[in-house]
Amino acid sequence: MSGIETSAKETADAVAMQDSTSWKTCVDAEIDQLGWREATRIEQPGDDVTIYTIDVTPPEDLVFRPEGPATFSLSVFLDGTGTLSVDGAKPLSVKPGTAVFFACDRVTRGENHVDAGRRLSIVDIRVERPLLEKLGGISLARLGGAVMTEHSLPDQDIFLIGFKAPAELLTVAADVLQCRFGAGLARRAYLYGKAIQAVSIGLDAVTRQSDGSPLKPLTGEERKRLHAAMTLIEQHYSADWTIARLAREVGLNERRLKEGFRLAIGTSVHAHLRATRLDVAATLLSAGSSVTEAAYAVGFDNLSHFSKAFREAKGVLPSHYRS
Repeated sequence: MSGIETSAKETADAVAMQDSTSWKTCVDAEIDQLGWREATRIEQPGDDVTIYTIDVTPPEDLVFRPEGPATFSLSVFLDGTGTLSVDGAKPLSVKPGTAVFFACDRVTRGENHVDAGRRLSIVDIRVERPLLEKLGGISLARLGGAVMTEHSLPDQDIFLIGFKAPAELLTVAADVLQCRFGAGLARRAYLYGKAIQAVSIGLDAVTRQSDGSPLKPLTGEERKRLHAAMTLIEQHYSADWTIARLAREVGLNERRLKEGFRLAIGTSVHAHLRATRLDVAATLLSAGSSVTEAAYAVGFDNLSHFSKAFREAKGVLPSHYRS
């Protein structure tokens, strides 16, 4: 693709890319790098809500690599086309009428593409941690089957969830753009309410299946088989489990197995397997096992991968955890 590419390293150097760096600093730096400052309106109707509205027509295809710390956002694309992605996951195509939830609890990198010659109109709503904690936290894992997409990394608590915006959500986004109140309390109250309304509509939309019906609760028999699957993972954590193999072992179809993990414990099969392995590895390290012994004992055959996964889960390298 021809066009302009902005360097992730330049952004990282500019904002230091530490966990303590605010997401807002990173977003503002990216807007400036893209030259979109005049096309962007930023409003903060409350301490825990910020709204970005972008209206621009890129003259060339754009490729840029955003990166930043923990954040939670709902973006509604009223116009424009391109792709969004996080490193390690498949890109998500966006078009007019696409809505996207993005949530992460750590520094995350990705690559975005914006197609040239077409108006790009976005309403992007950012919600701060204090409000998220009131709602249950920054993770979207509790949303069930909605997070089981190839665009997210659920095992790393990184979620990029695209869905068709309901008409009601598009109306709310248009209301934000066309707010008739001037600067002051009335405008802040109006925009704050619209932001919360948009997030609630979006959350409702992604908890529904493609046919619009709610996810079907687990039956008693399905719960029994799901419990059996969890037990297999916890007792045989070093085995090479796949969704297909685990589903066969417990007599549950693959779709319901994946949905069952989400509905029952708020995580994916692979995330549960990895968490179990890393918990056992931590116990082995505390008991005096070497890093190599612990890694191989729980099913990791790549020490570099094990060290990275362990540090992401426990906050320290396995060699440091031992001490």
